[in-house]
Amino acid sequence: MRKSIATLVLGLTGIMSTVAMAANGYGYGSDSSGDYLGNGFYVGASAGEVFYKESGLGTMVPTVAFAQIGEQFNPYVAVEGRVGGGVSGDDWAYFHVDMPFMYGGYVKGILPVTPWFSGYAIAGVTGLQIHRNYPNFNSSNAGFTFGAGAEMTIFGGAIVHAEFAQIDQGNNDGYHFTADQLAVGVSWRL
Repeated sequence: MRKSIATLVLGLTGIMSTVAMAANGYGYGSDSSGDYLGNGFYVGASAGEVFYKESGLGTMVPTVAFAQIGEQFNPYVAVEGRVGGGVSGDDWAYFHVDMPFMYGGYVKGILPVTPWFSGYAIAGVTGLQIHRNYPNFNSSNAGFTFGAGAEMTIFGGAIVHAEFAQIDQGNNDGYHFTADQLAVGVSWRL
């Protein structure tokens, strides 16, 4: 599953960079009055994997999906909220983990590289509900999140993006864990 997500990310990046270069005139920019055209409200959806690593156990990789909503104020700053949950869990030996619910709020710093491609960093708070079968219970955790990604504007105002973030870390009955997320998705300006 991890190889398929990595292949998907690399394939999407290659295809979208070709499409974006062919789409001269699309993406952010300014009109004749000098106003920035990329401002505004956007919605989107993403899917990916959470790399859950706990002391004494191997890495488990549940699949998640989430919706996002945001407001970009200028070419460099946006705020974004996300809500979603698990699509499937993962096992290591007899241990099982899944993420039934997740949410977060972030500030997004954007670095426009070309009219159709930008790098970005996020910082904020993510909340996770983690279900483990050792013992069988749910725990809720919230923590500081930071990450980096890239986004590319394509035809019709759609924006594809890929991102890696450390979304949580904490303790499960004294055992330290980390949760990192790799996600790809698409969003649209309204």
